[in-house]
Amino acid sequence: MRIPKRNIVPSLFTMLNLFFGFFAIVHALRENYVAASWLIIVAAIWDVVDGRIARLTNSPSEFGIEFDSLADVVSFGVAPAILIYQSFFYKLGPVGVILSFLPLLFGAIRLARFNVSVDSFEKENFTGLPTPATALTLASYVIFNYDLWEGLKFGPLLIPMVLLLSFLMVSNIEYQTMPKFSFRVNRKNSIQFMLLILGVTVILIFREKILFPLVFGFVLFYLGRGILHYLREDEEEEEAFDISILD
Repeated sequence: MRIPKRNIVPSLFTMLNLFFGFFAIVHALRENYVAASWLIIVAAIWDVVDGRIARLTNSPSEFGIEFDSLADVVSFGVAPAILIYQSFFYKLGPVGVILSFLPLLFGAIRLARFNVSVDSFEKENFTGLPTPATALTLASYVIFNYDLWEGLKFGPLLIPMVLLLSFLMVSNIEYQTMPKFSFRVNRKNSIQFMLLILGVTVILIFREKILFPLVFGFVLFYLGRGILHYLREDEEEEEAFDISILD
């Protein structure tokens, strides 16, 4: 199959995503858990870059989407699954194997659902938690623990975290896409871009200590917003039902 020339540049960045995901697996198997976690984060950075490059060069394509998804399965499915198994879940025997498998399973389902439902290369929201966000949460949790306690002190907390993240990936809760790197789009995008710059600045200053709280805060914020939205819809439906009865 011949790859169109315009797809080569973003595909190179997708290859970097895939390579760092693979390299993270190698380090996790060698029990270098912090290094593996940082490599997953680097893979996530390249995942963002390849999408931006595709848009800047006007070269998004079906091939790019499929290649990106395959790379994501490795970097944000297999790599974090092996990381959490090697660092803690191996202690739980067969149950640990199943728990470690969940981010990979639900990540693959989420990516497949995204691929068959995509109708535009430009999206304002994602349905379900993106797989890179799940991988970043797990990787940053490992980094956070090792920075403060030189080991995975609160490993058992991975159990509810994995269950929650797996559910969120296949849920209908909407998560905001990355803002465009410009202040000229609209006011909402400008605010989000400023918050992104602020978040990156804080991470560069405090690094290991702030990365997990920020990433997990992002996950919980949209979860809370989704729950509130669901409750409001229920209230509106009940009000409409009451009115129809009165009529």
